[in-house]
Amino acid sequence: MTRIRSILAATDFSPNSRHAAERTAMLGATLGVPRGLLLHVLEESWLESLKRFIGSPAEVERGIIDDASSSLVELAEEIRQASGFSFETQVRKGSTLDGIAEAASHHDLLVVGAHGRHPVRTLALGTTAQRLLGKTRTPVLVVKGKPDRPYRRILVAVDFSPNSQMAMEGCSAIAPEALVRVVHVYEPLLERQMISAGASDKVLEEYRAKARIDAETQMTAFLEAGQWSTGRTLQHVEYGHASARLPEIAHEWGPDLVVVGKHGRSRVEELLLGSVTIHLLSQSRCDVLVAQ
Repeated sequence: MTRIRSILAATDFSPNSRHAAERTAMLGATLGVPRGLLLHVLEESWLESLKRFIGSPAEVERGIIDDASSSLVELAEEIRQASGFSFETQVRKGSTLDGIAEAASHHDLLVVGAHGRHPVRTLALGTTAQRLLGKTRTPVLVVKGKPDRPYRRILVAVDFSPNSQMAMEGCSAIAPEALVRVVHVYEPLLERQMISAGASDKVLEEYRAKARIDAETQMTAFLEAGQWSTGRTLQHVEYGHASARLPEIAHEWGPDLVVVGKHGRSRVEELLLGSVTIHLLSQSRCDVLVAQ
C-alpha cells in the first residue's frame, strides 16, 4: 500500500462506526483520496427471521433497505458538510463479515469501528478483527474513538519480515508526515531451554546482550533497506515477550496509531504475530492498522 486511492468505511450506525467514517473522511481529505465508500450490510439471517414473524415480508424487507439507505445518505452528507469529503453509499444484504470482505477487495483500505452496536453479541473486538482479517487481504484500520486530528505519532511493531515491510509502507501511506517509532521486541530463541538446563545468570546475561546486538543490527538493516531511516523515524529495540510488552510500550509512548503486520516470517512466527496483533487490537487505547 504505497498510495491510498480508495477507502471503504463499514458502518452499523453505532457511535463507534460513525467514528470510523469520520476518520475515513479525515484521511480522505488529508491525503487527497479520490474515492470513498460508506457501506452498511444488512444481516440476511436477521432479515429472514424478521420476515417470518411479520406479514408482507417483501414490503418489510424493502422498507428496511430503504430506511438503511436513507440513514446512510444522511450520515454521508453530515460528514461531507463537516469534512468536505464525499462518500458514495451502498447497502448490501447478506453475511456481514462476507459482505464487508468482498467490498473491501475493491479498495486500498478498510476502516471499521472498534465495537459495533452489539459488541458482545457480534464478537469481542479481537475476534471481530481476526475474522475480518481472515477474509480479506485489504489492510484494516480499527478506529477506537472520535478523531480530532490527523495521525502525528505512530508506533510500528516489526519482526523484520515482509509483512513488517507492509506495515512500514502502510504507515507511510496513511500518515507520511508523522513521527514514527519503529519497535522490535525480541526474546532470545533458546533462552527458555537455557533456563531449564540450569544456565547461570552470567551466561544468560551474555546471551541476552548478544541477542540485543543482533536485534539492533537487524533493525538498522531493515530501516536502511526500505529507506525508512529519516529524521522522523525513531528506533526502539527491547527485550521481552512481544504480545505482552508491545501494548505496554504503546501505552507509555502514547501514539495516535499503532501499525502491525498480519503474519510473521514462519508458521510459528505467524501464530505469534497473530497473538501480538490480537493483543494490540484489544489493549491499545489508540487506533490500530493491520497491514497485509
